[in-house]
Amino acid sequence: MNTNFRWLAPILAIAAAFLPAVSDAQETWPTRPVRFVVPFPAGTPPDFLARIASQKLTESWGSPVIVEVRDGAAGTIGVNQVVRSVPDGYTLLFTVHDPIVIAPAISKTPYDPLKDLAPIGAVAQTTLTLVMHPSAGVSSIKELIAVAKARPGALTFASSGQASTSRMCVELIKQAAGIDLVQVPYKGAAPAIQAVLTGEVSMYCSPIVQALPHIKSGKLKALGVTGTKPSPAIPEVMPISAQGLPDVVASTWWAVFAPSSTPPAILNKIRHSLKKVFDDPEVRQKLARVGLEPIWMDAAALTATIRSDLEKWTRVVQKAGIKPE
Repeated sequence: MNTNFRWLAPILAIAAAFLPAVSDAQETWPTRPVRFVVPFPAGTPPDFLARIASQKLTESWGSPVIVEVRDGAAGTIGVNQVVRSVPDGYTLLFTVHDPIVIAPAISKTPYDPLKDLAPIGAVAQTTLTLVMHPSAGVSSIKELIAVAKARPGALTFASSGQASTSRMCVELIKQAAGIDLVQVPYKGAAPAIQAVLTGEVSMYCSPIVQALPHIKSGKLKALGVTGTKPSPAIPEVMPISAQGLPDVVASTWWAVFAPSSTPPAILNKIRHSLKKVFDDPEVRQKLARVGLEPIWMDAAALTATIRSDLEKWTRVVQKAGIKPE
């Protein structure tokens, strides 16, 4: 060896000894409990999905997978907890897209969703539906626009928070239709839907999964869905894009992330196991029964979706002049 590089020998020897240990650690992972941090309240769709995954993965890995609810600040508190955790695969994020693509569009978050998180995969999605109380006598988007233009600022809409999909959905409709609707924010989807049920507000743009029981019971009237085609859950309801507002297309997705710098071998193991869980016919039926569409979006596709959604919602926020709370 060239004498100029003799100092490298001890370092290379240490590295060579260390690499097998790292490889072995990744191969045997997990050796202790894994946490799914859910940044929204218990009983919400991300919590529901995380608990399905935790049960199946506990069986598959032979190590406990627990769900930890860390609610607050439109989901950003829980996301930041995961971002700041050790990137060893033992702390994972199971979230709806709001704190990933909407909160950062409204204000600076303590994390960069494209740099600070390693995407594992998206497992479910749903379109949204604009609902009103049947007593309003409105049965289509065309009728809603007519009422809103005849009474500017008289109609109100519930949102489940400033940085929520429900808020962005209505802003998209307002901008596309050129109508004035007044936001009434609530702390979550449950009180927002309740406000429409009691007539406290005029309407709410809800993920189908949360509005479905009330639509089926006749307590809420669905005016349209935000997909490009009808939802299998409510096939009788037309897309809003087919009712004169072609730009009103939006969906809600749920995905799993790890802190950036998590070893690729561990990410791949989680990804493979998670995909297997949500490919299971029994799991897919369970999701379909509550209005969720089972999907699998790999890391590359999920990253592309995040970029696209960030651009879209940033445009909506800027046009609406939405400011941080």
